[in-house]
Amino acid sequence: MISPGLINEIKIQIYNTAKCTVGQEWNYSNIISPFSRIYLITEGEGYILPDHNMLKLKPGYLYLVPGYTLCGYHCVESLSQYYLHFSHQMSDGLKIFDQIPVTHQVEALPIDIHLFKRLLEINPTLGLKHSDPNVYEKSSWKRNPMDHRSNTIQLETEGIIKQLFSRFIRSGNTETLHLQKQSFIKKSFEFISNHLYEEIRLESLASLACCSTDHFTRQFKSITGMRPMEFINRKRVEKAQELLITTTKSQKNISEEIGFNSQQYYTRIFKKITNSTPEEYRKMGGLI
Repeated sequence: MISPGLINEIKIQIYNTAKCTVGQEWNYSNIISPFSRIYLITEGEGYILPDHNMLKLKPGYLYLVPGYTLCGYHCVESLSQYYLHFSHQMSDGLKIFDQIPVTHQVEALPIDIHLFKRLLEINPTLGLKHSDPNVYEKSSWKRNPMDHRSNTIQLETEGIIKQLFSRFIRSGNTETLHLQKQSFIKKSFEFISNHLYEEIRLESLASLACCSTDHFTRQFKSITGMRPMEFINRKRVEKAQELLITTTKSQKNISEEIGFNSQQYYTRIFKKITNSTPEEYRKMGGLI
């Protein structure tokens, strides 16, 4: 069972939502976006390939592509869909997918189409002008579309997105155990999120968890699958990916903002994680 407090910690930001019909031009490979996507298919047939796992797009089903997931998209002939692009973050700086197991495909509930219709009704200007990710990844997210929305609309929008996202959450005892283990280093996660731009020492993180550096490293890796410094660099690169797409900041400013004192080191770590340089990533708008 998921802790209600955990769900309440999720911060949601909407970027795009609309209903559209695409054809065979909707055929893209190797898309990596820093934002997550939910699709509700109403007619037609197509495929998505999150992490090379092929899923058939069928009417009456919801599909989730988490942020930073390598994915391909393909329409057979015609495909009608509601779509939603959004970002999400926990108060400790982690992505929700770092903490909760999800599935990519679920059968939609009868209310889901009404939720999408309401989402479009209160956010009527967030549709994409282009269906090509090579275009909209570069331009459509270089703004915060909710900056000038009323608090009421922001609250309702966030509530709808959480409802749609909840369909994909898998429950089970392993999840509860995982969250219990994570509480051991929660302060460390929060510290990393709030100090990405600084030098982060392993000793400081271990001190927050009240344990030795060796014990902290073992526990950290058992929870995240990575050693602390590897995790920190990955979070810095994820932040860089977001800034490269949503801002016009220089590479120097971005590298400094995310805690890399050496631009050469920043480029090397970025390429190691994404298989592209920061310049290539920005030029291709997130396609690699």
